[in-house]
Amino acid sequence: MFRGNKSEAELRFELLIWGIILMTAAVIYVTLSNVLPALMLFIPGLILLGATIFQDMQPDWTAGWFAYVLSIIVVATGLVGVINTLLGDIVSMPKGMWLVIAIVELGAVFVAKALYDPTPR
Repeated sequence: MFRGNKSEAELRFELLIWGIILMTAAVIYVTLSNVLPALMLFIPGLILLGATIFQDMQPDWTAGWFAYVLSIIVVATGLVGVINTLLGDIVSMPKGMWLVIAIVELGAVFVAKALYDPTPR
């Protein structure tokens, strides 16, 4: 995101997504920070992941791997936080488990790109 020679429409899309992510995190912080604070990571991470996949599937638009990696890490961290909050810290994350979660999410991204991207690169 925000690198290279991009069209005006692509730049506007990226600015819109980052604005939505920041506003969503702020609203979740104000409304749910005492109940489910991990949603401040999980929901914006899902928005970023969806926007990155959408951007990568558009003709002549590109999304960098940094956006994929960032969104996967944020979603994984938020998901573990939500599970721990709802179920009372029953999920203890061994060091290798983060890698497994990231690999599963990356695999889901590859499957989505393979099925729906008209021009997989």
